[in-house]
Amino acid sequence: MQESAFVNAEYSHRDRAQYIALMSASGGVLAIARWLSPSPNGWGTHQQLGLPPCFFHQMTGIPCPTCGMTTSFAYTVRLHFYEAFITQPFGLLACILTVALIPLSVQMMRQRVPWMKVLTGRGSNAVMYVLIALFLAAWVYKILAMR
Repeated sequence: MQESAFVNAEYSHRDRAQYIALMSASGGVLAIARWLSPSPNGWGTHQQLGLPPCFFHQMTGIPCPTCGMTTSFAYTVRLHFYEAFITQPFGLLACILTVALIPLSVQMMRQRVPWMKVLTGRGSNAVMYVLIALFLAAWVYKILAMR
């Protein structure tokens, strides 16, 4: 049976701990998103956590780059994908990726893939550049949507 190109004898307990931490963080974020009620105006859901209103928005009059993310996550975990998308498109994508990280981490542990191989593997830079471009495009969308 052929092993994955990522598999390496350097897999350690630390790698396993990092995958478990990633799964735990992902599960925690999703649980909090489920606990929160999405704000109908598309931003401000984070204030239910006791956080202050967005300082960036107060100072500049434009939404911050993450404006609407918490609200979008709260919609996505309720399977309200349309509302999540129109609130913050990147929030929908980020929430879906957060869900996907749980089974992906389990698979990486089963295959004993070292954590650094995932972070520095072929294509990881391209994925990051695409995610950054989508994040910035979603910020422009949010600025236009809130005008």
